[in-house]
Amino acid sequence: MIVCRIICLLCWPSFALAQAPPTPTEPGPTNTAPPGDHSGSAPWVRKPVFVGRGVSVRVSGGYAFMSLGMPPSGRRKPSGPDAMVTADLSPRFGVSGDLTYVRASNVLDTGRHADVLSYLAGPVFYPFRTAKLTMYVHGLGGGARVTGVIPQTGGDYETGYANKVSLAVGGGVEYEISTSVSFRGGGDYQRTYFFNSDGVVRSQNDMRAVCSVVYTLWQHPERRR
Repeated sequence: MIVCRIICLLCWPSFALAQAPPTPTEPGPTNTAPPGDHSGSAPWVRKPVFVGRGVSVRVSGGYAFMSLGMPPSGRRKPSGPDAMVTADLSPRFGVSGDLTYVRASNVLDTGRHADVLSYLAGPVFYPFRTAKLTMYVHGLGGGARVTGVIPQTGGDYETGYANKVSLAVGGGVEYEISTSVSFRGGGDYQRTYFFNSDGVVRSQNDMRAVCSVVYTLWQHPERRR
């Protein structure tokens, strides 16, 4: 009996501690130091990296020179103004609309003129960019109204026009003078249509070169090249 009482007295403190609720502990400090910093003296938070890709809108005005193939009267070299609006959706891609009017006077010594009114639109790509120089390539589609002289047998001639689908493919370079102004030079192959001597509309293979000044109307404040 005495032995039982001694065992109870020895085991009672352990039993009481087992039944006591656990004491809450405060969470230890979280190590927010940057990798490689073992001081742990100040928290460190990595800021998100943001690369702006907002839309920028640009307009250009310049002068176009064209080598216009008009069989069988040979090639004409009309020239005239060119205007373009471009919306760059990213540093590598955009869309543009182009309006060009070129004219050549006194075709075949007839006192008549030949002209081409082109209205085109399509995607533009920028495969190469530096701080000042940008290379672009584009593919444009739309229409072109070609007016000219149609030679006839016996030395006579007629005038007419053809308003048909037109395609242009080309590219060029653009040099930035300031954040708002750039100079651009480029060339395109363009397909147009006009009458031959038999009065049948045929395709023409044309080349054109454009020199223009580009002005940035609006650019996203977070835009980076």
